[in-house]
Amino acid sequence: MWADLQQEYEGRIEFIMVDRESDDGSEFARRHGIFYQPVFIIYEGDTLVRQDATVSREAALRAFVASALEEG
Repeated sequence: MWADLQQEYEGRIEFIMVDRESDDGSEFARRHGIFYQPVFIIYEGDTLVRQDATVSREAALRAFVASALEEG
């Protein structure tokens, strides 16, 4: 799923996986109030646009990404 989405949205969206077990990932999770995984967050520049933990299925993730692109 990730590889397909990265390829499909190349140049428009960058997908980054954060490991909550690492020091940087743990700090990122604390700053954003993330207590469970996966959580999908969309930024525009430094601004958080949308955060959702309910998009664990591919169709829901595609809709999440598409709606964020439409708003941007």
